[in-house]
Amino acid sequence: MPESILILYNDAERLEKGIPSDLICEQEIKIIVPLMVQLLTSRGYNINTLKADYELWEQLKLRKSTIDIVLNLAEAFGGGNTNETVVPAILEGLNIPFTGASSHNMHFTMDKEKTNLVLNSYGIPVPPHQLFRSGSEVLQEGLRFPLIVKPVREEASIGIYQDSVIIDEASLMVKIQESLDRYNQPVLVEQFISGREISVGMIGNPPDLHIFPPLEFLFEGTNSELQQIRSYEYKWGGKKEKMVRANLSPAIIEKLEIYSRKAFIVSECRDYARIDFRIDAQNNIYLLEVNYNPGIGPNTHGLNNTLTKMASFEGVSFDDLVEKVVLIALHRYNKNTIH
Repeated sequence: MPESILILYNDAERLEKGIPSDLICEQEIKIIVPLMVQLLTSRGYNINTLKADYELWEQLKLRKSTIDIVLNLAEAFGGGNTNETVVPAILEGLNIPFTGASSHNMHFTMDKEKTNLVLNSYGIPVPPHQLFRSGSEVLQEGLRFPLIVKPVREEASIGIYQDSVIIDEASLMVKIQESLDRYNQPVLVEQFISGREISVGMIGNPPDLHIFPPLEFLFEGTNSELQQIRSYEYKWGGKKEKMVRANLSPAIIEKLEIYSRKAFIVSECRDYARIDFRIDAQNNIYLLEVNYNPGIGPNTHGLNNTLTKMASFEGVSFDDLVEKVVLIALHRYNKNTIH
């Protein structure tokens, strides 16, 4: 009997935080869901889809007996662009198996500062930083310009712009206040690490955790190193990011793999994740963030998905990657006898 998979997704039609352009990153799901329906159906699975709207609890209760696993692609809840963690919480409350991050993993890794503090205590280097909650705080001694400003609990480069790397204190305070007003959450101010931006992706669950070859982002068309960041404009503003297999020494790759594996385990990621780093000119590695449920869409149809690109370095196609994530999650539930 083929497994019955419910693809759960969100449709962000309403802005509940941020600025109108923040909704751009929510639109690729309209391309990805039909493609996943097609590919999983072609591989013999029974596929249905469901939108994560306000009827989600009731709809899942009605369908529960027909679902082997949920492929959770929902990045928000209720038609807005907030409350992503509600979705896994509902699935957990109904004891329905699902792919990817638990509500606990989401809550933890969504907070960049808490994630950095915990992972740093496990020996993973992170940039020096300070959290601003009101905008009236005094910049700590030891934090040197340039600094980068980012909302502490956003994903997909939301709130990180080409002018987010700051070189003087007056501009810093303006940028902090702007972020506080837009996103209604504390602001993380980090030492800007000049150098290369590297990402490490993985699938599986400990002890069977497979790490893909590291990927590097190349920031073509930028005017200075201060703009060589994955800003929202660069990621979603029409410039297709250039992603290549990172040319790194075996020693650096080994360190990245050690840090990534530890970050995955300590953060309690599940099934798949992506860890972002910066490497400076002296080959010092700094963790930027842990990404739960990274995009597993294709790199066609005008889309750009980092984990899918990493998988391609080893000959794993988009279709294969999606099925692998589903099978890995099914194995996790069967192994833990939660079904």
